[in-house]
Amino acid sequence: MTDEPSTLEPAIQDLRETLSDFRLAPYQTADRILTRLAYQFEEEPLAGFLGSVLPQVDASAWYERALASIGTMSGSGVLDWPASRPQRVAIQVWLCRGIASGRIPLLDFAFKFLGPGSGLTAKIDAFSGVVLEPLVRDIERLKETRPVPPILFEAMGHLPTSGDATLDSLLNDACAKFKDPAPKARAEATQTLWHAWERLKSIEVQGNKKQSVGRLLDLAAPEPAFRAQLESEAHALTDIGNNFHIRHFETDSVALALPAHFDYLFHRLYALIHFLLFSRAKR
Repeated sequence: MTDEPSTLEPAIQDLRETLSDFRLAPYQTADRILTRLAYQFEEEPLAGFLGSVLPQVDASAWYERALASIGTMSGSGVLDWPASRPQRVAIQVWLCRGIASGRIPLLDFAFKFLGPGSGLTAKIDAFSGVVLEPLVRDIERLKETRPVPPILFEAMGHLPTSGDATLDSLLNDACAKFKDPAPKARAEATQTLWHAWERLKSIEVQGNKKQSVGRLLDLAAPEPAFRAQLESEAHALTDIGNNFHIRHFETDSVALALPAHFDYLFHRLYALIHFLLFSRAKR
């Protein structure tokens, strides 16, 4: 199974292009490009992704400490970036937003923190190297490192084929989307996995889903007590798909509030599907 391109990749490419434009811009227009960058932080899917991975930080206090470090020389201020990548990105984003809004004048910031010398073009270039390049690089790293349990990643792509091309395609699609770090992609992955679950429930006995599910459970759990537990789990997951905004979006269904909720439900259903398919393949 090959992964689909990340839905975040176009947004990351936009950041790279904005960074390139900033490097080439004269100092008179540099702040306008930062306004464009700040706008990109508010657009989906990047906004949702940053909201899900960045912690709350006291960026104002961080900036006050930076201002207190300024000596008598131009550019002598110290930007003491946090060692933690998510905290660092949160402050870099805050800083870019502050400059874009005019709350922190760009040239004033440059002369306070970006080394000796008075050339305006050099100062703008230094801002690119000190703030923007690390910011884009760190966002790319965060995209690559959304925490997902290693066992799940090892399981993905190693399911036995079901003999049903539609079911296998749904499972592959769900796994590819789930590996995408964008919160919206995880919601889509969970929805696709629930469609696969409904398809799987019909695979053993065409036209009789109840008998079909019963046969799947018999193959997976011949021991009565565990089979009863497994059947209860199958019913619970079906109810979740019906009662929350996963397969249905009626007004009486409940929306899931956080990306972590989709993570949890995806793990839970994937574990059951994984178990049932492997049990079925052993008969």
